[in-house]
Amino acid sequence: MNFELSRNNCGEVVGLEEKRAVMVDMLDAFVEYCEKYGIRYWLDGGTLIGAARHKGFIPWDDDIDVMVPRTDILKLMNQTGGHIGKYLLVDPAQKVNLFSEHWRLYNSDYVVSSIKSGVYRPLWIDVLPMVGFPDSQKDVEKLFKKLKFLRLIEQCSAGDLLHGSSPAAKVFHLVMRPIGALIGYDRIFDKIESLKNQYTFDEKEYVGNMGSPVAEWRGKVKREEYTRPNQLEFEGKMYSVPWNYVEYLEGLYGKNCTTELPPENKRISNHSEVVYRYVDS
Repeated sequence: MNFELSRNNCGEVVGLEEKRAVMVDMLDAFVEYCEKYGIRYWLDGGTLIGAARHKGFIPWDDDIDVMVPRTDILKLMNQTGGHIGKYLLVDPAQKVNLFSEHWRLYNSDYVVSSIKSGVYRPLWIDVLPMVGFPDSQKDVEKLFKKLKFLRLIEQCSAGDLLHGSSPAAKVFHLVMRPIGALIGYDRIFDKIESLKNQYTFDEKEYVGNMGSPVAEWRGKVKREEYTRPNQLEFEGKMYSVPWNYVEYLEGLYGKNCTTELPPENKRISNHSEVVYRYVDS
């Protein structure tokens, strides 16, 4: 698959409805393989909220998130070689997309242009690796503090020179740039991965997602409750969801997030992207 994309690979612009339909097709291909190989998966994030509250996409959302135990996604990768139909499953360790800690299923028929970064990528859906958590809450919070600090240094090692949403953040980034560059992006990334993956999903009472800034430690749930069989409708089809999805989502996004809309000023997409049909340059 070609990841060295540019404006020259962008054909006609694709509308939201087509983008969503294509991503649902990608989800279905992924789910089919999961069921074939006995891989556990659950809808996650905005996709899970959409299933619970709208039986489909959140009206202002345009992506798909799936959670899979890291042990299972490694098994799937090994059995398929990363090729799921015409799509390609990519491990974050392949470092195709800087700063991403998620696995991604890519579709090379479409090109996504980030208005913010100017980066061009094939269209994807996110596959989030679920891992075990330390036994004590104190150790959980300590681990997440380490991860937060390492991600700050990682951003300094390879990000924009003046990265940050505030003047203080920009100054920090500029000051820490030489240190981050000296340590090196690859070394920092590998350290982050080793910290996240030290606890096996099936060996721990509590599990969750350590790879998302949204999650923090509040995505921590009891494995036995989370993994009980349950389904919800999403875009006309039934998919696997956590048994305790209400508790899980409210810990991350707030009380009643599965039944009530957020304030109007929050009903906006966090993505600034344009999708095109792929053309060979």
